[in-house]
Amino acid sequence: MKEIEIWKFIKTIIHKNKKVALLTVVESTDSSPGKQGFKMAVDEDGNIIGTIGGGIMEKNLISESLTYVKAREKYFIKTLYHNPESAKEKSGLICGGKQIVAISVLDYADKIIVGKILSSLETQSEVILSISQNGLSLNSKVNSVPRYTFKFENELNYEFKELYGNSDTIYIIGGGHVGLAISKILANLDFYVIVIDHREDIVTMRNNIYTHKKIICSYDEVGNYIKEGGMSYVAIVSPQHTGDEAVLKSVINKNLKYLGMMGSKRKIKTIRDNLILSGIDPELLSKVHMPIGLKIGAQTPDEIAVSIAAEIIKVKYRKII
Repeated sequence: MKEIEIWKFIKTIIHKNKKVALLTVVESTDSSPGKQGFKMAVDEDGNIIGTIGGGIMEKNLISESLTYVKAREKYFIKTLYHNPESAKEKSGLICGGKQIVAISVLDYADKIIVGKILSSLETQSEVILSISQNGLSLNSKVNSVPRYTFKFENELNYEFKELYGNSDTIYIIGGGHVGLAISKILANLDFYVIVIDHREDIVTMRNNIYTHKKIICSYDEVGNYIKEGGMSYVAIVSPQHTGDEAVLKSVINKNLKYLGMMGSKRKIKTIRDNLILSGIDPELLSKVHMPIGLKIGAQTPDEIAVSIAAEIIKVKYRKII
């Protein structure tokens, strides 16, 4: 579920002068199905969007949320244990671990902050969203901050902070059939999608409705448009080896979460040899995923896109890069 869709849902509900409960997983441990940052919204009519882990736990929290939207208090926090033998409040699941869920009841009075959150997501403007016993607030980003932080003293004193407006971003170099297929998959996985190509008028680029931004530039200039950092992913899938070589040379020294290049063994060897001759450190090239994607025997553009997306998700959640 795209994060922005949850906030659009919330905006629609509160502008109808109705209440909606925002459920946020602020902490999770072990095999908890609801991971930190997961969100779900439940309006007073029982309509829902998003997930905080599913199963009987989620069903019960939806029911509780319907009582919360009618309560005078607006902010709650619950700690649930995924162990049927736990002496503490049980979630109904048996997977082990625990998760803490903050429940914030929002109404028309929250329209300004909800609007600012949506604007941050739409424009990729970095802010810090804070959820506490005092409600929701937004603050400017200060230097380098982690994606999530959570401090908990008791149910009346807690604060969860989340970096907003800086989504995982996939830079797809090559606007052809594979680029289009990757765009569709990763847009649905809540990536901010940027497609870069040197060709101004190709059908697949024109028909790509999944990208957030399209850039036309020469391949040796690609590095100028790519932001470094742990949320930046680059997939090189252009149709020509000279273009791939130029792109790889322009981004190889960047700090990226993921860098992959499509190509046959022969093509990859040729490009690798050429770049080493040009002075590129072989150790840097060893970190590039090439050929790109997990080995699943993919043949069609859609299958290749699945293999690439799977590899990117694997890297995204890998603890040690």
